[in-house]
Amino acid sequence: MKFNIMNTSSIFVRTPLAVVVSALCSSIAFSSHAETTDETVQVWGTQISTETSLLSSDIETKQADHLSDLLRDQPGVDVGGTHSLNQGINIRGISELDLDITIDGASQTNNVFHHVGNLLINPDILKAVDIQVGNNSVLNNGIGGGVAFETKEAKDLLRPGQTAGARVYTGIATNDYYQYSGTFYSQLNDSLDALVYYSALDRSNPVNGDGKEMTGEDGKTENVLAKLGWDANDSNRFVIAYDYYTDAGDYSLKSNMGDDYDHSSMIRPIEYTRNTVTLNHDLYLSNTDVRNSLYYNEMSYENTNPANGEVGEGNTSVYGFKSLAETSLTLVGMDHTFRYGGEGKSEESKKVSAGTVSGKETADSFAVYVEDEIMILDGWTVTPGVRYHHHKVDMKASNDTFTDTTFGLATQYEISSEWTVRASATELFKGPALSGSYLESNSAKNPDLKAETGVNYEAGIAYQTDNVMKLDRFGFAVTAFQTEINDYIDDVMTGKADIGGLNCQDRQGNAALCNGPYRNLGDVEIKGFEAVITAALNNWDARLTYARSDSEFTKVNYNANYADNNYVVGQSLDDEVGDSISFNLGYTLPQQGLSLNWTTQYVFDLDKEVEEDTFKEGYDVHNLGLSWTPVSEPAFTLNAGIDNLFDKQYASHASHDLGYTDYEPGRNYKLSASYAF
Repeated sequence: MKFNIMNTSSIFVRTPLAVVVSALCSSIAFSSHAETTDETVQVWGTQISTETSLLSSDIETKQADHLSDLLRDQPGVDVGGTHSLNQGINIRGISELDLDITIDGASQTNNVFHHVGNLLINPDILKAVDIQVGNNSVLNNGIGGGVAFETKEAKDLLRPGQTAGARVYTGIATNDYYQYSGTFYSQLNDSLDALVYYSALDRSNPVNGDGKEMTGEDGKTENVLAKLGWDANDSNRFVIAYDYYTDAGDYSLKSNMGDDYDHSSMIRPIEYTRNTVTLNHDLYLSNTDVRNSLYYNEMSYENTNPANGEVGEGNTSVYGFKSLAETSLTLVGMDHTFRYGGEGKSEESKKVSAGTVSGKETADSFAVYVEDEIMILDGWTVTPGVRYHHHKVDMKASNDTFTDTTFGLATQYEISSEWTVRASATELFKGPALSGSYLESNSAKNPDLKAETGVNYEAGIAYQTDNVMKLDRFGFAVTAFQTEINDYIDDVMTGKADIGGLNCQDRQGNAALCNGPYRNLGDVEIKGFEAVITAALNNWDARLTYARSDSEFTKVNYNANYADNNYVVGQSLDDEVGDSISFNLGYTLPQQGLSLNWTTQYVFDLDKEVEEDTFKEGYDVHNLGLSWTPVSEPAFTLNAGIDNLFDKQYASHASHDLGYTDYEPGRNYKLSASYAF
């Protein structure tokens, strides 16, 4: 039994671990049922799977230059930030700091600086992205769900009978960058395989939809990945990897603020790097599979003051482990699938200025958990689960220990081979995160600081069938949810509590104290749904989604010392994204080796519910893509695309821009080519 958590016998998809899948490099989505043969060169792409759709066939293969190319059309998911420096994932209006995000099993809980993102990810080398939209299992540690990224291995790229291979790639875009990469992969002997990868993307300042130059984005991104795999025997596989990512250039210190802000005095040499080391072990037994991970993840944000040459750095590091097992048993005449394990990590955050370390903060956490998927009747399962959390912080705001035991309960019923329904309730817990490392927190100690808790309720229905209404395949799924978060902490800003020395303003533009002590802002409720329809006919594939999230504070903790920065009852989360529709249409010409794709995203206006809310203007954006792999020369692939086809001026609702809209780049023509040896 291989560790395949994705249950393809059901039209519901459960994916608590990363699904092992493939990857590409322009924005094209390909047919999920395209035929392949052993003689065909392996597709270089990233497959996206999400439990939201509930459909076993709803897996896309994509090419991407930016993280938003991969994820933005997934229902319930958005990516804020127009630059690799400040990109961030948003699920149902919840920012990445309340999500469980990993790369090859390494936790990405890095809180660095509120003007940059906390994710340094190269989409080109990803083979799989597994999205958990909402937390519906005790196996997940994110308030709003999570995203598991997995990078390629040599075994993913070698063709049958091949012992070594290589791939070279180059691409250019009119708005305004070029990129290149090289990959070598080999089966060194019967048990060892290796991969070495290097990529670079060199960009100039792009222009937005109004033709205005987006200053402070001129730089270069580089990524090095080295992986060594060892099949010790038929039951054990070990993979050790080193992943280095750096983004350096003449960037704005306030990179998430649009060009309405005067960046002239803020542009300086900035370097943002990630060093990740992982050791993963897969164990396959007769009725048990185990995935063990050890990791180290360090992120460093450095900028050089042009006035005196002094280098300031924000540094975060995480050491951690995770072990997750799945065992299938028959007890008292019923089939049980137990999923159980534990995880722990030690985090450190510090500011380094002219070689002097200050503002050091630490957090140590661990958790153990188990869930049991019980087959009550044929097609009907009930899954109870329990998780114990322990979180200890040592920072200016608190040196307390936060513990809790949370429970989950889910049920799923396959009415027929075509219809399935499910429901779940999962309790939530997240201890206070460390303050951002680049600016030392001046928060007073807060003895009343609490962990975030709550519950996520979900219910869904799915239908999937073949050969209906003259279609080869048709399916739809709807998931409705209600998430209640008690003692909410806005880590984007509150986590940098009272960052002294800055000229802060309140929402009316008046001078004000910054953010006050690190504190719980109040209770939040988020309601909404995600819906998806998929269809296929001959060489056509189509996918239509609708997502809605509506958040509001149901209770606020008023702080008289920071009256202008308090929230009010009914106010939305700052990262609320509202309603959106996406549509993907693909067509393949297999005899010509051609794949074409049209992607449309329509985002509705986000209106104010109360005066303190921020109005966010809606938009529609369209992308075109084409991929050609000659039948006579399958090692060669040519990709072409147009992003933002109609040159619209728009901004993602997930972009946290602090009052200065971070508009996306305008129309962008892309062309790339690759050859695999």
